[in-house]
Amino acid sequence: MIVKQLKNDLLFKGIFVCLCLFILGFSKVFAQEKQKQDDLKKERTIRGNRFKVFNNYVNFGTGLGRAIESSKGWNPTAVEYNFHIKRSYFMFGYQRTDVSGFLNKPKRYRMNDLHLCYGFRKESKVLNVAYYGGISRPWGILNDTLSFKTIGIYAEAQFVRKLFYDVGAGLSIFAHYNNFFPLFGVRIDIFLSGAYQGKMNADSE
Repeated sequence: MIVKQLKNDLLFKGIFVCLCLFILGFSKVFAQEKQKQDDLKKERTIRGNRFKVFNNYVNFGTGLGRAIESSKGWNPTAVEYNFHIKRSYFMFGYQRTDVSGFLNKPKRYRMNDLHLCYGFRKESKVLNVAYYGGISRPWGILNDTLSFKTIGIYAEAQFVRKLFYDVGAGLSIFAHYNNFFPLFGVRIDIFLSGAYQGKMNADSE
C-alpha cells in the first residue's frame, strides 16, 4: 500500500513538473515570437518623419548588357518589386533585353524574362545594398526567326545611394544564364520604397 502511494506521488510530481516545463517553454516561445513581431514593426525617425525598418521597395531602370557568347551590345530594361515575408526578402521582376544600336531590326534579337529570387538586404539612412539569386523564365526571338522559351538562373546585386530615405538611385549588376541567351550587364536604377509612415506627431493631432 505504501509502495503504491509512493508511486502515485511520484507520478503526480512527474506530471506536475512536465506541465510546468511545458508552460514555461510555451511562454518562452510566445515571448520570442512577440519579440520578432515587434522587431518587424521597428521604425526609424529622421527629421520628424517615421520610416519602417522592414519595408518593400521597387527599382526600375535601363542599362547595357553583353551576351556571354557574343560581343554584341544589348539594352536591358527592367522593373522589379522587392518584398519581405517576415525577415526574409524576395524579388519578383521583369526584364526585357534588345539589341542595341538604331541600325538593327527591332525583332532581330529580343528576350523577355520573369525572375523570382531570394535575397539579403542591408539598409541605412543613405544606402541600400541587396543581393538576390533565383530562377527565371525567359522567352524571346533570335535571328528574327527562332523563338524560344526556357528556364534559367538569375542573380543581381543592387547598390543604391539615397537622395531621401525612401528615394534614391544607383547601379544594379546582373547575370542571367540560360541555354539560348546567357547575359550579364549593369543598369542605372531608380529606387522607391514604401518605408514612409508619416510624421512623428501625426497621431497626436
